[in-house]
Amino acid sequence: MSQLSAKKVRIGVVGFGVIGRHHARNLREQPGAELVGVVDTLPAARAQAVEMGYTVFSTAAELIAKGIDAAVIAVPTSLHEEVAEAFADRSIALLVEKPLANTMLAAKRLMARCARAGVPLMVGYVERYNPALEAVRNFVAEGNLGRLISMSARRVGVLPPRIRDASVLVDIGVHDIDIAAWITSARLNLLCAQGGMAVLEDRLDFATLMLDAAGTVVSIEANWITPVKVRELSITGTNGYCHVDYMTQVATFAPGRSFAPTSDYEELVKQYEEGTLVQLPVQKREPLARELEVFVRGVQGAALPNPGLALASLRIAEEATAAINRISHAMVLANPA
Repeated sequence: MSQLSAKKVRIGVVGFGVIGRHHARNLREQPGAELVGVVDTLPAARAQAVEMGYTVFSTAAELIAKGIDAAVIAVPTSLHEEVAEAFADRSIALLVEKPLANTMLAAKRLMARCARAGVPLMVGYVERYNPALEAVRNFVAEGNLGRLISMSARRVGVLPPRIRDASVLVDIGVHDIDIAAWITSARLNLLCAQGGMAVLEDRLDFATLMLDAAGTVVSIEANWITPVKVRELSITGTNGYCHVDYMTQVATFAPGRSFAPTSDYEELVKQYEEGTLVQLPVQKREPLARELEVFVRGVQGAALPNPGLALASLRIAEEATAAINRISHAMVLANPA
């Protein structure tokens, strides 16, 4: 056991917005961590942090000066690289909220910087740690669904007012792109993409993608338009079907079955109704708590997830955005005002 793993990890949170607050709350309860403090440049956010009992700093330099082992970067996506650099240069382990950066180029630069400095780097794809998804991923990995045929993800709801610097694909679509790569362990290829701006005027707020994952067809719908919040994933294989509800943390499995030919409509309906749906065992827990537990253990010496896999989500998001923009531009040229 290394010297670091024998003591609590001294850690700070940079960015005290909605996500940063959840990180801070969970780190307070992590037995292997000591929350040194939180950083935010906004006076209002710092005042709220003080009211909640946190030690507060106005700059990253002030936090670094306190002597920390690790930092959680929870600032807006466009600032990830700039903020993380200061910690990487001080050999401070990093958990950077998803996506790693706002562009593939920036993400690769940050990964290279951390690799050169030998700095542990983890990307905060919290859905990987949703107990329902973990149960389904393990179930699939054991071969219970047979050969995977298709995956379908829906991540829809109203626009969060906190999101001002990222499109719907970069903010929430990347979750499901990452999950597709994580479950299939395959390189993703974009087949087609459609989307646009229904409410916003400066970035995509709805998109639907079709991907290929080594023969598995993946469809992803993401929008900030639907008035009902939905977070779900369906996977179909040659031996059955699985469904994940991320919010309720319920995972179900329906084994493959055959239908007897019939010309009776009511009998046909009855056959569909009699399908078997089994709940997989899931130990419900806040996904972020599990994610932070993995990060803290990684700083103490355990293996961390390969941050390189997280690049797949950014690559596909960028390719899909470019494809949607090309389609929109072509439509404008074909239908001038």
